[in-house]
Amino acid sequence: MTEDPQTVIPEGAQLVDDPGAPTPVPMIGHVSSSYYSACCGHSIAMALVKGGRGRMGEKIHAPLADGQVISATICEPVFYDKEGAKPNV
Repeated sequence: MTEDPQTVIPEGAQLVDDPGAPTPVPMIGHVSSSYYSACCGHSIAMALVKGGRGRMGEKIHAPLADGQVISATICEPVFYDKEGAKPNV
C-alpha cells in the first residue's frame, strides 16, 4: 500500500530498499500490476519482490524517471474480505 492512498505506482516500476543508495541502485523487484481501487478506497499493486513473503510490513520504494520516489508498504496478498464473509451476505 502506498503512503499516499491516491498515488498509483506505475506498472513496471522498479523497486528498491534505499532510493538514496549510490548508482547502480540494487533492485529488489518490480510492479507487475497497479490500479486505484474504488472499493478499497486506495491504490493497490502487485509486485514481485525478492523475499517478499518474509518482508510483510516493510517499506520499499519506487524511484521514477522524473525523480519522484513513491514509498509503499508490503502487505498480505489478501487484504479485502480476508475472512471470506462477502460471498455469504
